[in-house]
Amino acid sequence: MSHRTASEHVMPTFVPPRTPWPRAAVFVGLRFLLGTVGRLSAGVRIGWRRGFDSGESLDHVYRNVAEGITPLGRLVDRIYLGSRGWRAIRQRKAHLQETLRSVVERVHAEGRPIHLVDIAAGPGRYVLEALQAMSHLEPSAVLRDQSPAALEAGRRLAATLGVGRVRYVQGDAFDRDTLARLTPTPTIAIASGLYELVPDNRRVLDSLCGLRDGLADDGYLIYTNQPWHPQLELIARVLTNREGRPWVMRCRPQAEIDGLVRLAGFGKVGMRTDEDGIFTVSVARGSGSRDGRRPRRIEGVSGPRQPG
Repeated sequence: MSHRTASEHVMPTFVPPRTPWPRAAVFVGLRFLLGTVGRLSAGVRIGWRRGFDSGESLDHVYRNVAEGITPLGRLVDRIYLGSRGWRAIRQRKAHLQETLRSVVERVHAEGRPIHLVDIAAGPGRYVLEALQAMSHLEPSAVLRDQSPAALEAGRRLAATLGVGRVRYVQGDAFDRDTLARLTPTPTIAIASGLYELVPDNRRVLDSLCGLRDGLADDGYLIYTNQPWHPQLELIARVLTNREGRPWVMRCRPQAEIDGLVRLAGFGKVGMRTDEDGIFTVSVARGSGSRDGRRPRRIEGVSGPRQPG
């Protein structure tokens, strides 16, 4: 685990409004290649069809198996899957699963039911694999997403992995009222790879407040953040999101997302990050701001470290 922070990088956390011509020409050429030869790659094809930020796209990245039409397509897919950003995404997955296991064990040790909700799960591979390894603790999960295709893919994956006690539900991760009425009442909530896609902090806060209202007392929140990204402009100029628009990500300093989490009524208790500091996985607990008690540290999760 690295404690490198976003402030140690010179890369921007935003996309400049204009791109100088030589670099713009590179982006145009790369977009052309990905739209033609690139479609031989399974991952690139999924990205153009569903959005490169979609749950289906991330599931392909998580599996990390090069697939495509012809050997050339598989080669393109291997290059695509090996990009720096996707490597960091897979590290984030590992950190999510490690964190989830630690939190589930804590909830079990406290003698409370293990009810999990992921508010933007996609197919939910990282959750299903973690639950599969902890089936003896009898956790249950509600995995939500807006995409019917992602939900159906998740149901098939759950059946393939033999994971029971999981429901897939279509829902809006930013609808505060709906999140406040989750059933069964979750003891653990996950918001992974979600707030990085939304520039408006008000929407993020609505989502966090909904989770705080819907989560059990002393419930845990696992959330991710992206303080910076080495390919931010390339992604925005070349790739499209699930709505067919340029995929413009919102990089936030860690202190900013932690502040929103705190404002919603959670107290942060730990964080993991990859060696480049591209993605973070944090844990917060509702009890930190409701009764003034200091949140208990989760074993195996390092304490929060803010950008310097």
